[in-house]
Amino acid sequence: MMKKLLLCLLSIVVLYGCGSDPTDRGDDVSGDSNESSGDSDSDSDTDGDADTDGDADTDGDSDTDGDTDTDGDADSDGDADSDGDADGDACQAECLDHCISWGGVTQPGTCPNGQRCCSDAVQPDADADADTDGDADTDGDTDTDGDTDTDGDADGDADTEPEVSNCTEGDKQACSTYEVNKHCGLTYEIWTDGSAGCMTNTKDGFTAEWNNGNANYLARKGVRPGSDEPVVTYSAEYNPNGNSYLAIYGWTQNPLIEYYIVDSWGSWRPPGTNKIGEVEADGGKYDIYKSTRVNKPSIEGNTTFDQYWSVRQEKRTSGTITVKPHFDAWSAFGLTMGSFYEVSMVVEGYQSSGSAKVKVSFK
Repeated sequence: MMKKLLLCLLSIVVLYGCGSDPTDRGDDVSGDSNESSGDSDSDSDTDGDADTDGDADTDGDSDTDGDTDTDGDADSDGDADSDGDADGDACQAECLDHCISWGGVTQPGTCPNGQRCCSDAVQPDADADADTDGDADTDGDTDTDGDTDTDGDADGDADTEPEVSNCTEGDKQACSTYEVNKHCGLTYEIWTDGSAGCMTNTKDGFTAEWNNGNANYLARKGVRPGSDEPVVTYSAEYNPNGNSYLAIYGWTQNPLIEYYIVDSWGSWRPPGTNKIGEVEADGGKYDIYKSTRVNKPSIEGNTTFDQYWSVRQEKRTSGTITVKPHFDAWSAFGLTMGSFYEVSMVVEGYQSSGSAKVKVSFK
């Protein structure tokens, strides 16, 4: 009996083990399995091949190699912004609407919006600028061409603007067959050999209006006695109907000479005589002529005298006229002048009608 009991106990030990709880055993085995599984997952996520090896995101090929954004070719090599090609010739002085007419000195460099690169200019008040800029054709050759007063372009660039007048006199109308007087430091004259004509003097120049009844009509304003030195800058709204001239005009005495430097005309190009030469001045070519008037009105009464002419080959109504090249050319062709009586800007009409508004300055 004792023997059978011992065999029974031995069988139980073999089957279940000593001191072991079947439930605990199962938990431990499950935990080992989970931990092992976790190790496997961790290796999958942390080997660095997929996420942290840098091949995909941090090798710098796509984002930081500098080829796209930082090599400087597109953005920072200076070709577009800093090499100076586009901006290096920018004005280093002031960019102004006017320069020489404001007493300034043209400087090298470009300005936006057609302004002038300028130093030492004194800007007038806004009203003066609004009334006297007179830029009918100021397309503005950038205004750094350096052609101070002699480019004579018909477009009326910065160097061919009449100077701003500081005159404080009011407008002055003159209606007569003959009247001469002073206005704003210049001498004006109205003359006709028909019915009375009128002109109105303004601080910047004058206006003229004539008709057939005036017969020969001259409205002029300028310097007396004059010389071979004036540089005349003008801008005109010139509307002739028939025979008319827009010109620099004047007389000399001993010998008595009437002269014209004609920039524009009406229906007839003066003077209708044979051309004797040419002169190039103020950006244009002028044909030279001589004619003779017999027993006609003059500053010395009715008498006989010669007329000298420079007539521009292409019309214009604004620009600069430097008188000396014309006088020198006339002399070279044997056209002798005397002592100056005047140098004026004139609007003349002959048996015609029309109107003109002239802004003019003399240097």
